[in-house]
Amino acid sequence: MTLPEALRGIFLFENLDEAQRRLVAEYATLLKLEKGEHLYMESEDALAFYGLLEGRCKVYRVSGAGDEFIIHVQGAGDVIAEAAMFDVKRYPASCMAMEDCTVLRIDSRGFTGLLLSEPALSLHILHAYSRRLRGFVTALEDLSLRDVKTRLANYLLRNAEQEGEGLLCLVPFTKKELATLLGTIPETLSRTLRDFKSRGLIDERNGGFVLLRPDGLKAYCSE
Repeated sequence: MTLPEALRGIFLFENLDEAQRRLVAEYATLLKLEKGEHLYMESEDALAFYGLLEGRCKVYRVSGAGDEFIIHVQGAGDVIAEAAMFDVKRYPASCMAMEDCTVLRIDSRGFTGLLLSEPALSLHILHAYSRRLRGFVTALEDLSLRDVKTRLANYLLRNAEQEGEGLLCLVPFTKKELATLLGTIPETLSRTLRDFKSRGLIDERNGGFVLLRPDGLKAYCSE
């Protein structure tokens, strides 16, 4: 796969034409990360942003007390550390591969200069990014307006995939990490999972959860 072809798999660049992707590719390099390897660390110089082609990464911070707080879990097609485009001097958080990953590194200074010289390209990027902002709004609504049961039901439904005749939501991280992602504590998450299991809504299996009654989970979302 060439770099322009790889860029097509990143949401920020998927609507660019071939000529525009070739321009962006001049500032891109391909990286491989192994599970547990860091893409960057908090407070390092923010010289680039990244497009995730394969795998999953977590963006996190560590509190003064040593507690880890997950900000995002990024999957294939996502953009990571895009604030580096806008003259952010240092990365505000760390990013680590949760599984083996393929990543595009894009030089932020070169890309910013390209945007200044190509107004049509800039408009395409703004349009794509507006969709990303809508996703952030949804996440904020989950955290501020909904309880843990609703947040968990939403997460399971959004991330489930068809497996045989049922739905399976794989969870590629620990329950503690899932709890921080949902804005709660492990004890509350465990109680909620037990409640969902007792109601016959889910079953735990193979590093994830089988959705036995998706309609039952949707009832929490509608509430």
